Formats: sequence, C-alpha cells, structure tokens
Amino acid sequence: MKKVDPAELLSPLRELGMTDEEIAYALKRASGIIFGFGMELRARVVLESMNFQEVKSVDLPTHDIEAVKDGVTYFVEVKATRKSPTREYSAYKIAEMAMLDGPHMTLVMLPEPKLYLTEEVLSEPKRSLLHLLRQIRRGDLNAIKEAVGIAEGSIKTYEQLVLEFARRNGGEEVATYLTYLLHEDRRNLEAL
Repeated sequence: MKKVDPAELLSPLRELGMTDEEIAYALKRASGIIFGFGMELRARVVLESMNFQEVKSVDLPTHDIEAVKDGVTYFVEVKATRKSPTREYSAYKIAEMAMLDGPHMTLVMLPEPKLYLTEEVLSEPKRSLLHLLRQIRRGDLNAIKEAVGIAEGSIKTYEQLVLEFARRNGGEEVATYLTYLLHEDRRNLEAL
C-alpha cells in the first residue's frame, strides 16, 4: 500500500474552504471509523503473519476479512475492544454466521492480536443458537432434536428467529419438525 501523508488528505478539505475548527470537528466525529479501518489494515497484516493467504477486506455484516489457510476460507470479524468481543452479536448476526460456508473467527486486536474460533467465545445461549441453526441448515433431524434438547431453555428466547430460519433454510420438513419440537410437551420428546 502506498504511503500517504495525512496533510495531503486534509488539503482538499482546506481547498473547499473548511476551517481548522471544522476539520478538527469532522475528524473527531469520524475517529471511530478511522480507528476501525486502521485496525482492519493491521488485522490483515496480522493474518498474513499467521500464514493466511488471499487476505482481503470485505464489507459484510458477519465479517470484515476473508482469508484462506490450508485451502479453507475463514471469515474473520475484527474487534478492537477490551470488552467481550462477541457481546454485541445479535441473534440475527448469529443466523447470518450460520449461513457461512467455513469457520467464523474473531480477531481481537487489543491488548495484542489474538485469533479465536468465534463459537468458542460466544456466550452459551448464543453458541447453542449457532449450533442449532447450523443443524437446521444441514437438515439433520436427529442433530436438530439433540440441539433443541441441549439448548432447551435458551431457544425459547430465539424461537421466532429459529422458526423463520428453518422455513427459509431447512425446508418444510425441517420447519414442521422443529415447530413440533418447540411446542410439544418436553415429556413426549423421548417418543420421537
């Protein structure tokens, strides 16, 4: 990447008649975005140092970078926070992650870069949700039954999303079976 003098970036703003105060205000307001893109570039360098290849930035809801290692495409979300890196992942983001054809990773940049398999750092309810959605996508009825049994308490919170995901991605048989599992008395589950 070509080195750019930051002063060169500001000269078009000055040419448009912006004052130093206006430029400072704009930079302050955009500092989070600037920081995010800076961390993304740093993350690409980190992944390349970990022997990932074909490292490229993408602008998708589920991840910032796609990279290949040992023939497998990884989907990497970059986080520059000291808080729980997956705390802000919504159920809808988890559903989008379940649609990826490869491992989803979380690269935490602070205090030092560390790469995690995302499902290992998700809270238990979100991990169970991700597992169930992946089973729905695969259409494996036995695995769906097992996943519902494991995540029984937390799935109720996400029931509407789970059923919609099943209708869209699992087919009619899976959606019907899942509806039965979620609404049937738990004592009758063993009969299935």
